[in-house]
Amino acid sequence: MQLKPAVTALVTAVALASLLSGCKKEEAAPAPQAPQVGVVTLQPQAFTLTSELPGRTTAFRIAEVRPQVNGIILKRLFKEGGDVKEGQQLYQIDPSVYEATLKSAEANLQSTKSISDRYKQLVNEQAVSRQEYDTAVANRLQSEASLQSAQINLRYTKVLSPLTGRIGRSSVTEGALVSNGQADAMAVIQQLDPIYVDVTQSSVELLELRRELESGRLQKVGDNAAKVKLTLEDGSQYKLDGKLEFSEVSVDETTGSVTLRAVFPNPEHTLLPGMFVHAQLQAGVNSAAILAPQQA
Repeated sequence: MQLKPAVTALVTAVALASLLSGCKKEEAAPAPQAPQVGVVTLQPQAFTLTSELPGRTTAFRIAEVRPQVNGIILKRLFKEGGDVKEGQQLYQIDPSVYEATLKSAEANLQSTKSISDRYKQLVNEQAVSRQEYDTAVANRLQSEASLQSAQINLRYTKVLSPLTGRIGRSSVTEGALVSNGQADAMAVIQQLDPIYVDVTQSSVELLELRRELESGRLQKVGDNAAKVKLTLEDGSQYKLDGKLEFSEVSVDETTGSVTLRAVFPNPEHTLLPGMFVHAQLQAGVNSAAILAPQQA
């Protein structure tokens, strides 16, 4: 069937109108904007390099408490795990034998002194020989030495703390027999404030650092060269800074590392001997480092 010319013209006009309307909508859509890009200008600047080294804490001083005389322990005068002061009495050894020895030495000295004084007058009168007088004087001097020894031994029955620190458990109790020169210590005292931190650094890293410093690519750190920071086992930062004391003069053949020792103040006894830590040490300064921000 053939369409009439008027109908055909109407259909064509409608189609053209729809097509033109679609073109106008496409032309009206806005063009997407270009993304904004930040620009950062990088310039050389000084940057301090740090080394993080593993290590362990160790007591500043350690003393083993040992008896210097033989005897029975009468009293233990400290609390295990507590703090003690230098010179504080820790144990009392039975003093009865040493008190008797002291009295005997005092009496012997009095006798020998009396004889030597009398012989001094007699030798001037030539009533005794010079040899007899010299023997009397020697006996008096020997008695004085015996008295001094007896006094020292009596003092040793009071076992005193050799330093200020924290004392561990006691290996002896009341009634135990102790002797001078015994193998086991009666107790151990550790000074915790200040406290040492011993860290290890690879000898290879140490050589590389020295080469960088000698070549001038790194400069030595200034006044803070000896400052050391500490990270504890739980990842927290120790609030007080330490100071590098020394480095070992030789390399450990088994590990190929060098030991460095730092000392930290420890007034609250936060650090205990044997704790595993990480120390941050300032290695050197790169004066021409290029640093880029992590986020633009």
